[in-house]
Amino acid sequence: MSDMSSGSHADVYEALIEAWRIEKNEGAPAKHPEDFLENIRKYIGSIKHQLRVSDKGALTSELKEAFLETVTRAVRELFELRLRKLVKAAIEGRPLEGLFGFERRIYPRLVSLIMEYRDCVGELVEAVAYQNWERLPSKYEFVYFLKDAPEFVGIDLESYGPFKAGDLAVLPPENARNLELAGIVRVIKILQPGVRKE
Repeated sequence: MSDMSSGSHADVYEALIEAWRIEKNEGAPAKHPEDFLENIRKYIGSIKHQLRVSDKGALTSELKEAFLETVTRAVRELFELRLRKLVKAAIEGRPLEGLFGFERRIYPRLVSLIMEYRDCVGELVEAVAYQNWERLPSKYEFVYFLKDAPEFVGIDLESYGPFKAGDLAVLPPENARNLELAGIVRVIKILQPGVRKE
């Protein structure tokens, strides 16, 4: 965990580089203080303000511009490292902790997009293997539990569970989808031969 509390430019820059080192060495996104993003914004804003009020032709101005470029590159690399971790975890369907607010909003959508991609590939395979087959119409989804799950109340206000890993069950579609997004179940599509159109 890095500390970017208020201090000299050198202190804040050192804290940013330390955060980058931590991020590079940890497998999961590292936990940083709540005010980390705000401190970065203020820090970069402060450098830009100094550039606006300084003599553009002075050597100090050129040095500040070079320093600003170094800082922004470090910030971009820091979050590029985090992005790669988010994508890897989303592909593996793992829950993540230590995320910033904007990452917490984006990560479930990322998981959902990857699942949608896999569904499209699955439908492509099914289209080849089961031409003219279609999903059996049902108000419920058939699921296979990948992990244990406690008893819960479904969207239809019925109680379900508890379940053990390996259990099969039928659940309301919304509950099944939410559990699938959380990596707790896999939805099983039940197909039937379609009616041939003459």
